[in-house]
Amino acid sequence: MEAAFKEWRVVVDALGRGDQIVIMRKGGIDEGENGFEIKHHQFWLFPTLFHQQKDFVIPIAARHMTLHPDDPIIPIQYHCEVVAHYELTQLDQIKKIRGQHVWKDEVLIQRMSSGDNHQLHALLVRVSKLPHAIEIPSDENYGGCRSWIRLKENLDSSNCTPILDQDHFTKKIQTFKNSIT
Repeated sequence: MEAAFKEWRVVVDALGRGDQIVIMRKGGIDEGENGFEIKHHQFWLFPTLFHQQKDFVIPIAARHMTLHPDDPIIPIQYHCEVVAHYELTQLDQIKKIRGQHVWKDEVLIQRMSSGDNHQLHALLVRVSKLPHAIEIPSDENYGGCRSWIRLKENLDSSNCTPILDQDHFTKKIQTFKNSIT
């Protein structure tokens, strides 16, 4: 079985284009009492429409969104490696990373402010792409409000190529680090 990370399809698309290298997470209601945890440092992106809304992302990302119901077939094409993890705890950090992701500021601020711990996890990921998406059937085990799932299929990431070249990726990492400090 393979580890996969559930993320809005619009965010998966932005990661797949190299428009962003950050995944932001508070944690779903099914994450457990500890909230979100990085359970895997390498994983597949599992695109979902669960909770995805045009009003939650910047206009350019909203134009790329598809709003049709989840298909019975899920395209898996992107593999990630977590290269850094930050806990954002200050609201001004959200404004400082504007333009480095597709979420609207108010969505991230609301997420950060909810619950007992006022923080957001920012995972900087190196995204690689398969030549063609592997289509897997949807399964009830993939449902729920949680970040991590286990795919039934064994997928091979050896044919993946990085979305961004090393120089461009390194610059994006440095830009993010400089923004939050």
